[in-house]
Parts: sequence; C-alpha cells; structure tokens
Amino acid sequence: MSYVVGVASQENHEENNNERLDLTHRIDPTSTDMLLPHETLLRAAISLKNQVVEVTWERDGKTGTGIDPTVYTGLLGTAFTCLRSYEVTGNEQDLLLCSEIVDTCSVSERTSSRHITFLCGRGGLYALGAVAASYKGDRRRRDFFVNLFLEVAQERALPVGPEEGGFGMSYELMYGRAGFLWAALFINKHLGEGTLPCDLLMPVVDAVLAGGRAGASDNAACPLMYRWHGTRYWGAANGLAGILQVLLHFPLSIEDVEDVKATLRYMMSNRFPHSGNYPSSEGNPRDKLVQWSHGATGMAITLCKASEVGN
Repeated sequence: MSYVVGVASQENHEENNNERLDLTHRIDPTSTDMLLPHETLLRAAISLKNQVVEVTWERDGKTGTGIDPTVYTGLLGTAFTCLRSYEVTGNEQDLLLCSEIVDTCSVSERTSSRHITFLCGRGGLYALGAVAASYKGDRRRRDFFVNLFLEVAQERALPVGPEEGGFGMSYELMYGRAGFLWAALFINKHLGEGTLPCDLLMPVVDAVLAGGRAGASDNAACPLMYRWHGTRYWGAANGLAGILQVLLHFPLSIEDVEDVKATLRYMMSNRFPHSGNYPSSEGNPRDKLVQWSHGATGMAITLCKASEVGN
C-alpha cells in the first residue's frame, strides 16, 4: 500500500478536523510565502473528499431515487472528486466508488436530460463512465460509454451555426456547445487523442465561433460575444471566459486565434480598474462576484490556458 493510501485509511474524521484547526491558527494571513507541506494539503484534501462522500452518497445517494445526476450540483460531482482522488493517491476504493456512483446515475430518471454537457448533462455521465472503466481495465464498459457519447454527438443542433437559427442550442459551458466540447476533451485527454476524432468535433467548434461573431456584430472592439437568456455574460459558467477556454484547446486557424486573443484583450481592458475583477456581464457596473462562474477566478483559468497557447 502506498504512503498516500495509508494516510487516507489511517486518518479519522476527528483528527483531520483538529489538524485543520491547528493549521488555520498557525497560518499568518499577512505572509507572502504560504507554502504548505504536500502531505498536509493531501491529508486535508482526502478528509474533505471523505466528508463529501459521506454527505452526498453514504447518507443520501445510495437509494438512487430523487438524485441529481450532474457533475455541477449532483452526485456525479462526487464521482468526479473520487476519480481525481484515485488519480492522486491510487486508492482503488475511490475508483470503485466513482464507478458505483456513475452506474447509479445512469439509471436515474433525470439522466434523460436534454442537456449534453459535461457539467449538467449526459456528456458528463458518459465521459466519467468511460474514463473510470478505462482505469479499471474494463474495455467493454469503456466502449459502452464512448458509444453512448458518440450517439450524443449526433445531436443535430451541435454543428448548426447562427445563419440557420442554431436550433436554439446555446454556446456556453454549463448547458451549451462548449460544455459538450469540454466533455469530449475530457474523454480524449484520458483515453487518447482521436478517441473522438477532430472531424466530429471541429464542426461544433466552427459553430461556436460563428455564433460568437454573430453576437458581436454590433461591437467592433470585441470579435466574439454570446448571449445566454438575453444577457452577455463574461464568466466561465455561461459566458465568454468558459467558451474561450474551451476553444483554446482546439486547432484554430490564424483568424480564429486572433479573434479569441482580441476578445480576451477587450475583456482585460474593461475589467474594474481598482479591484482588477471582471464584470459578470457586458456593461454590468457591480463589482461583487469573484468566483469560478462569474468574475476573475474563472477568467484567470482562461488566461492561463491562453498563455500556454502562445502570445
């Protein structure tokens, strides 16, 4: 048994809580150097994961009735947490638990959701199921989930651009095309590039770019813009930050890259001057939200990806 798995099995709930309290008291909030030992962070993360499993699965989730089978707010978020824990610790129990939760969610009535994204739809269920099965060496189960995802990829609205009405499908990460693409990226990252081929995904990328150009037609300074329920959101969940981050993972043309970069520059030049935070939506003067879904936190992730792609 590895050291990290040993740690996970030996630490009990009360000891971990006491350690986190002790650690909080030892931290100087004014310090500019707050590096913590790897083992300390790992123990805290494992403890938090165990609490999430206890509350969302052991206490409420095993019945399989009335569950929320999504990554964003439901049981698949617990499955995703267990998968990440397995990747770090190698604890087989986390992998088995991830698979068990996926199987429970796959038979939920709400899994028939019309959404096909990673965070809030079937895309997340099939992506997590395929990756967990791959880690377990279950090729039959892996192919089963990949084939289900390929069926989702046949959704007629995915590659349809704004000139054809778009079939009413949004472009953002939470519920729209960018969310479908993120699920595909997740599968290709873990199962190998080409598991879902470019000729399947690039028409969707092109539709997202076309939709952004149509949405920005009245703003020459910003090449790409999207509306979700009538609002031009900037954040990662339903707006520019999330969509652009996804686009940066694909092989874009020079023109496409320039449009993404120009949009990012537009956003950076219009952030709040005193705080450095970003508006939650176009023209919104309120500087209140600093989180993944709205504000600088989600934008920071996008800018990190942009720095990887190039200047």
